[in-house]
Amino acid sequence: MLWFKNKTGFLRMPELPEVETIRRALAEYCLNETLETVSVKTPALIKNASVDRFSNEFHHKQLVEIERRAKFLIFNFENRYMVCHLGMSGIFLKDASQSRFPQHIHLIWEFKSGKRLYYQDVRKFGKFWLYDTQPDFTNLGVEPFSEHFTFERLKALIQHKKTGIKLFLMDQSNIAGIGNIYASEILFRAGISPLKKCSDLSDREIRSLYSAIQEILQSAIKNFGTTYSAYRTVSGENGQNQNFLKVYQKAGLPCHQCATPIEKIILGNRSTFYCPRCQK
Repeated sequence: MLWFKNKTGFLRMPELPEVETIRRALAEYCLNETLETVSVKTPALIKNASVDRFSNEFHHKQLVEIERRAKFLIFNFENRYMVCHLGMSGIFLKDASQSRFPQHIHLIWEFKSGKRLYYQDVRKFGKFWLYDTQPDFTNLGVEPFSEHFTFERLKALIQHKKTGIKLFLMDQSNIAGIGNIYASEILFRAGISPLKKCSDLSDREIRSLYSAIQEILQSAIKNFGTTYSAYRTVSGENGQNQNFLKVYQKAGLPCHQCATPIEKIILGNRSTFYCPRCQK
């Protein structure tokens, strides 16, 4: 069972839209390619196997599927599974010349076709695992884009919980993949205060929240994710979603709906941004 404990700090962890953007780009670049070698420059990133075993298990294996579960990437090499969590600053690049920190390239994949894939991680909080069978993610909550994520499911998850709604959204055992940026943006779209308790939400508010979760995450994917620090696309470019954020990192600026200054508070040791007039 996999779990990654968040670490506070300057860098923000990639959330569902960033990881999904990477997954889609990797699928376009290297799906169905046959892996010749995996060069591991930093053994500490490999968490449950020796470097030799990790490298040898994928030798001459075809990459037949790339999936995402919450903030994890799952690479299926003919039923040998490589699982990756990007940590705070991990990115994949298809060209080493795109790297802004070449000294921090820690894994290199070489494919039979001649293509290469580079894993860069300045902070080295990223993690890789090797599995012989499909990994178990049962400790993670429902995927926001899955058929299992319905209004009824969200209502059942929220009812009777005494925790605040923002902390609920960021708890990976409830809904998978939502972090600090998108929790703030989702609540603004839904018109719900981050201070409000789950048990105090009306059916109308839960329905608004349900719609906002899908709308905000889909929009962020369309914009190739949010770049504030380390995150880059597989082509080495910034995401564009930071240009469309309404409240995150907007403290003191006027709300685009009502001109009330956006406020910043701390919830669960994380910065939270909201409009005190639009969000009740």
